[in-house]
Amino acid sequence: MKYRFICAIYFLGMEKDNMTIPLPSGKISNEKGLLKQMFDNNLSVGTLGIHSIEEFYDAPSYYVVDGEFADAFTKEDCDAYGTQVTFAFLRQIQNFIGNFWKLRDNCAYVRDGFLYVYDEYLSEGCTYKASVSLVNSFANGEQKNVCFTEDEIIGFADDMQIFDVQGVVEQKVSYRNPTQKQHYKGEGLDKKDMGEMYVALARGEMVIPMKVMSYCMALEALVANTTTELSHRVAERVAVLIGKTKEERCEIYTVVKKGYDVRSKIAHGDFIKGNEEDIKKYSVLLDGYLRALLTLIEPYEIEKSKIDDYYLGLLME
Repeated sequence: MKYRFICAIYFLGMEKDNMTIPLPSGKISNEKGLLKQMFDNNLSVGTLGIHSIEEFYDAPSYYVVDGEFADAFTKEDCDAYGTQVTFAFLRQIQNFIGNFWKLRDNCAYVRDGFLYVYDEYLSEGCTYKASVSLVNSFANGEQKNVCFTEDEIIGFADDMQIFDVQGVVEQKVSYRNPTQKQHYKGEGLDKKDMGEMYVALARGEMVIPMKVMSYCMALEALVANTTTELSHRVAERVAVLIGKTKEERCEIYTVVKKGYDVRSKIAHGDFIKGNEEDIKKYSVLLDGYLRALLTLIEPYEIEKSKIDDYYLGLLME
């Protein structure tokens, strides 16, 4: 049996019309011809619905994957595993476009994914649906299209995490819920993994003070090794890691400390002092600091017993 997965990608623009970018698994495209071919039939209208179909036409791009199940795959297998396979493809593209933040702030996200399973003609098959809830926004809370070039998108192709379709079926792997292993010791994750997880949490938060709190948690994950004088240590370490001049380091230190003031108020259920525009400014700056920090390698490879000496050495340069 054949399959085709498709999902709309919101706010991810492409540099030209009628453009298709092949990936190690599937492709990202903005060509409307394929959409008309897929959706202009009773199966699509009856299962996806007019509103979902219109969202595909309105979105600036979409992700599509074509393939075939193993020969022994039956309609009963489709009904048993179709939704799980749909979730797997949806997580695959969600993780892939999440990497684009490493280039620049954006709010691209996916929500609903649909899997067509058929023998010869797509319109005579059946469909399955999966949905994820992460809706991204810029660090200042805005949502708008951001254009990425073909070279930029392909630049992340080698890092694309591709799941095994047959493995989902045979090993009953579930992609329905996001992983929680990053919170537990012994799972083999490092500081960068934790930092990136809190950045993703911040990007999916529409409330700016909550974004700031998550950004501060990301900073802690990357550079903190004790709770003593936490805000001072984090601000100081971020400043010496990415500040190029004395003036830059002073500014970074001040912004991180301001961010921590917001974090403390939110974490303890208190009101924030200051105005909304200032908080937005801190959020945007913290987002940029994290992008710079996550390009570094050395700080995250230092042995735990030598971390304090490492940062002291940077401070005294």
